[in-house]
Amino acid sequence: MPRTLLSLTLLTLLAVLCACDRPGSPAKSGAGAGAPAEIELESMRIVALSPALGLMLKDLGVEDRIVGAHDWDHALGRSIPRVGSLEELDYEALLRVHPTHVLVEINMDRPLPARLVSLQKQHGWVVRRVGSINTLDDIARVMDDLFLAYVSPPEGGDTSIIGFRDPGERFSQTMPSEAFARAIDSRGPRVRGAGRVLLLGALSPPQAIGPGSFHHEVLTRLGGDSALDSGGMWQELDTEDVVRLSPDAIVLVLPRDMTDDDRFVEPPRTSVQELIRRLGSVGAQDIPAITNGRVALIDHPYAHVPAGSSMRAFADELAAILERWTYEGRGSAP
Repeated sequence: MPRTLLSLTLLTLLAVLCACDRPGSPAKSGAGAGAPAEIELESMRIVALSPALGLMLKDLGVEDRIVGAHDWDHALGRSIPRVGSLEELDYEALLRVHPTHVLVEINMDRPLPARLVSLQKQHGWVVRRVGSINTLDDIARVMDDLFLAYVSPPEGGDTSIIGFRDPGERFSQTMPSEAFARAIDSRGPRVRGAGRVLLLGALSPPQAIGPGSFHHEVLTRLGGDSALDSGGMWQELDTEDVVRLSPDAIVLVLPRDMTDDDRFVEPPRTSVQELIRRLGSVGAQDIPAITNGRVALIDHPYAHVPAGSSMRAFADELAAILERWTYEGRGSAP
């Protein structure tokens, strides 16, 4: 009897050890495409194939579940492996991190890479697309959907779904979009004295940021007046175009670099004269923005990343600039 009992104990222990997953691998590897939906939140291993999605997940406090990031991601810690971009995925790196969920920012009319789809079926990954993130509504929607999927899913909800099946689920708890909306609220007359503002996202040649972009929407939501009221999100301008627009102010949105250890490089404050010089031929034109010295720089490292914290930082900095110009304008009024 003792020998039989010992044999049964050893067999049971062996069975338990064999059933356990190796460290760092998905809990139900190879169990089919739907298997990761059953993984508990804390056991998820997420690859964020978008800098915006990476920053949103960090904002939501789940950076510890991210095992792979986009090559251009500067928000997540450098200890998280980079696995390429959607256009040039490093599939070996992707396989090494053993994901359960792969999040993709891609236009809904574009197909996913064939090999990614094949690996999804082979390993049972949940691969979800969120569509392009261009507007403030897009940012708010995706933040809420990520929150419902990976932070606080509705009771009995399917954590594999980015999005909600019942619109009423949004009203059962406080959503991230609420804080986001409060942070980017109208400053009213405090900013209107800045005049018509031209946002430039690149130089040589000037690239204006126009309607349909989250930058333009932040400007108008704050109560500012955009020098561009038509055209696309990014518009290449020449000097004559800028002269024709005759903006009262120009704000350069040029994100600065970051150090390897993820600390911001804090450059000395750039003078207005230097910013005008950087504008090249535009800086030599007789337009109100140049004549009145209303040229400013926003160089936050995430200023072009559509996520909650980055847009709040951009909104705060832009509002401070517009409020300063408005105050100065009142001081010089007759």
